[in-house]
Amino acid sequence: MANTTNPEAWAAQERLRFIERSLWWRGQVKRKDLRELFGISLAQASSDLQRYQETNPTAARYDLKAKTYRGEPGMTCVYHAPQLEDALSLFLPDHGEGGLGRPSLAGSTSHRPEARVAGVALPVRKATPSVERAAFYAVWANLRLHLDYGSLSGRREKGWRHIVPRAFAHDGYRWHLRAWCEENGEFRDFVLSRIRETSWPAEEAPADLPQDLEWETFDELVLAPNPVLTEQQKESVAWDFGMVDGLLRLRVRRAMKNYTLMHLRVPPDGMNVLPPLLAAVSN
Repeated sequence: MANTTNPEAWAAQERLRFIERSLWWRGQVKRKDLRELFGISLAQASSDLQRYQETNPTAARYDLKAKTYRGEPGMTCVYHAPQLEDALSLFLPDHGEGGLGRPSLAGSTSHRPEARVAGVALPVRKATPSVERAAFYAVWANLRLHLDYGSLSGRREKGWRHIVPRAFAHDGYRWHLRAWCEENGEFRDFVLSRIRETSWPAEEAPADLPQDLEWETFDELVLAPNPVLTEQQKESVAWDFGMVDGLLRLRVRRAMKNYTLMHLRVPPDGMNVLPPLLAAVSN
């Protein structure tokens, strides 16, 4: 049977996306790249490359001398929306051997002096797997959850309480459990990593709970460059954030509004911001 490429097949689509990513980011792709990454024959790789040229004919040209396909500077993408993260994971070398490995930002390569990708090494803030499992099941099955929670509010001693989890929320740094707090009679956010222990959820949630209006309501955040900046600095900020007419508009859940502002380092109006949890100590 001849080697043919069905562009509708998932595996074929993955190979076509790889061809396009390689042409876009590395400016080249060879048959052996496809063979090594996907374990296919050279004949199948040739079929894939031919199919890609048929569907995106102005994206690449064949360099006969180097026996490689070259990405054109003005190429457009038809199989994916380019993301820098794709290029970093696919093409920056893990061990300097060809660049087809998938190094992790949190992996050991980021600690080597010669590594070309590094990330901020944030401490891990997550609950135990058993806590995460119970929390997820309570959200999914609409159940009450009995938990031991370490609050920082200062208004209550640490200990056990009942909540009705409704959703998960990520503030850019850590996960929260959006839940009805039976003790306080309102919806609150519980930091998942501060939940020390839970019992297994088995009780159905009360049927008469009010709507979580802050979660269900969306607001528009309108942000502009800080007025204390110079005009040149304002222009740079506007370009950096992709502002339109000098404004950045974000649609956010009302419950996530302050988290969004704090992640952008914009002090929320009227919010009592807790002091920093950590302090740097000199060695």
